[in-house]
Amino acid sequence: MTSQGDGSAGQPPTDSSLPTLDIPKTRSIATNESPETSSTSSLPLRPASPSLLASRSSTLSGILSRSSSPNGRSSLSLSRFARSSTASPLSNIADSNDETRTLIVRSFSPVVGVLASEEADNLAREKGFQHGFASVIQPYGERVPGKVVVRDSVGASRSWEDFGVRFLNLKDSIQGQAGRGPEILDTLEDLVEQYLEQHTGEYISHGFHEMSPYYRLFLSRLLSSQPPSQHEAFSHPVAAVITISSSTPSPIETLRNLYAQTAQGGLAPPPYANPEYLRYYLLVHDDDKDDFAKSSALFDQMKRHFGLHCHLLRLRSMSCSEEDQDGEEMPQQEWLSASADLSKLQETTQLVELDAIPAPRIFSTDAAAIRTFVRELVSQSIVPYMEQRISLWNEQIASRRRGISGRFMSLSKRWGGVGGLGLSRTSSASNLSSTSSSSGNYDSLQGYYRWDAPEALLRKLADFATMLRDYKLAASTYELLRSDYSNDKAWRYLAGANEMCCVSNLLNPLLSSSSTSSSSSKSLPKLETFDSMLEASSYSYLTRCNEPALALRSILLTIELLKVRGRLASELASKWAIRALDLNLASQGTSSHVLISERVASCLAGNRPSQSSTTTITNHHPASTGFSLSHRTRHAAFWSLTSAEEWMKLGRASFAAARLDDAHELYAELKHHEASISSKGFKDMNEFMDELSLAVRMKLGQARQRGISGASATGNLVEPLGADPLGVSGEAEEVLEEQLEKLDGKPKGHQRQLTLNSNVDAMAGPMSPGRQRGDPLGADDDFE
Repeated sequence: MTSQGDGSAGQPPTDSSLPTLDIPKTRSIATNESPETSSTSSLPLRPASPSLLASRSSTLSGILSRSSSPNGRSSLSLSRFARSSTASPLSNIADSNDETRTLIVRSFSPVVGVLASEEADNLAREKGFQHGFASVIQPYGERVPGKVVVRDSVGASRSWEDFGVRFLNLKDSIQGQAGRGPEILDTLEDLVEQYLEQHTGEYISHGFHEMSPYYRLFLSRLLSSQPPSQHEAFSHPVAAVITISSSTPSPIETLRNLYAQTAQGGLAPPPYANPEYLRYYLLVHDDDKDDFAKSSALFDQMKRHFGLHCHLLRLRSMSCSEEDQDGEEMPQQEWLSASADLSKLQETTQLVELDAIPAPRIFSTDAAAIRTFVRELVSQSIVPYMEQRISLWNEQIASRRRGISGRFMSLSKRWGGVGGLGLSRTSSASNLSSTSSSSGNYDSLQGYYRWDAPEALLRKLADFATMLRDYKLAASTYELLRSDYSNDKAWRYLAGANEMCCVSNLLNPLLSSSSTSSSSSKSLPKLETFDSMLEASSYSYLTRCNEPALALRSILLTIELLKVRGRLASELASKWAIRALDLNLASQGTSSHVLISERVASCLAGNRPSQSSTTTITNHHPASTGFSLSHRTRHAAFWSLTSAEEWMKLGRASFAAARLDDAHELYAELKHHEASISSKGFKDMNEFMDELSLAVRMKLGQARQRGISGASATGNLVEPLGADPLGVSGEAEEVLEEQLEKLDGKPKGHQRQLTLNSNVDAMAGPMSPGRQRGDPLGADDDFE
């Protein structure tokens, strides 16, 4: 079915008449502001935008330091990291629970395709941007200046200060293959390894309540690396910015040709993607070469031909250098795909070694003009367009499906094979495929619904609601679609609906954290619902669709949103983090495997009760005393030790030292408990911790002797190991070497060997007794 939109969305640029919907207007999307009076003076710019205040000269310690850190740890000064982290996503603030939720919310942003003429791309190249005009405006779309007001399905307004869009080349947002899960995970692993290699030997402090910068990098790149897929509309373009410059010979004809490419030419979307997205027309005026009066007359002509979705952008074609006083650095682009980020790293590797990284700069007037254009595009065109699409589809399709007649039609479609909204197309296509589903809308041979099928439009409605942060409408729509996809055996769609139903429910601010806490009698059914939906999603992604990247995305999103919703929810989050490791979504012996292991410890340790609350828990729940204190703490400590051991095997002694500190901190809470590490029942684990600590200290000592990251080894790495559990100081290194030489080659009581090679890169920690003969703490048995 086709639907008429506002403006020129889906309509050829022939006249300025705009078809109207039978929906009351809630905002004015037209603007009568002339190009001459356009300025940034009317923009409510924030005084301290994180993306605009990032400086290449700032150190990682200054960026990561938080005055209200949950565990009170202070970040360390890393001068070398400051040099090598130019335009690095690791320079972002370490995320707390609220910021983790913000990261996930911002990952579901509208995609805006950019289609520029050759003259517009040449102007960008003259400015120093070799990848065309899209690379000029990309960094400015991730955070729209000022507040963006969005109205939900019931008419309530809410303003957002962190709203953003993603500018991509239209070809990249239209074309792509969905079945590239293994390649995405391999690229992600290579990317993390590249960052670890650049920052080797450097310690980044983070507690249980904060996200590791490397895990944040892994999660953000996983969320932004998914190619366009049939089953979801997050990667499909919501709008297209068709761009010409003032030097284009035939501007109106060029705009018509570019539009034709998006409608019927090589850039036309595939059958599963909606072609009726918003078209926005941009005229770029060259202030250095062209006459503004002619550009202004051309802009008026564009508005008469193509409607009000137009903008005149004034830029200078000259490149900005460091000597220009009126220049500023480009904002750091946060949302990059893993392959794009890896290519960027490889291009700048030699420049990093030479300390000659060219910082991309732009004139301040150009930056102000781009911010004005982005804000006008989002607030006056994209958001109203998406709101009207949601209102139209909700009224025409979703509301009917939620009523009694809709339920009856769904039952008749399920049992009788009739009653679908797409029955007319089904009858004509029944001779083409005898294996079509009962509803007739799902093409089982191609594996998708056509864009105008009710199921596809409902999925797009739910995705639009998610991008506009109306999570109540999104959750109800995903729930409505689950039965349809299950009946049609559309497994990829079913997996995506289950995944997003979990995410949208957990993102809903109306769903309080107490609803999933241990004190709520209704917590178990709700948690069981999340568990069953995530089970169905991961099974369909892995077994039926062979999409490990999408399966890992669904699991990581859910555990990050569950772990902050109370003790029982965090237990479920840790269960699924362990499941991700068991499913080999992150291969054993890789950095991503260790990062997920750290999240298991974070899930278990983040919501554990304090020592002061033990008495209260014991009085009210005597049977849960072991679970509340010793059970969770022992599990968190065990997974911290597991992470430390794996970091040592990867040659990252500084990271292993940090995880050992966490384990000792957790075991210190059990000092007077029968499950303490110092008790007689855990002799093997005590010996393992001692030997692992010795291995870490020796590797750091060898790093000092070899001159590897000397500042980090002597200044930064001693601090987290300041309270050395073995009492080892710099003066005792010779004694340590003698002891380790005696230990080398001698079997222990649990048949282990501590291997300490002279080669730093080949050194690995001892194998934990939990890996060799089962968890001596009984963690695995108790947890299952």
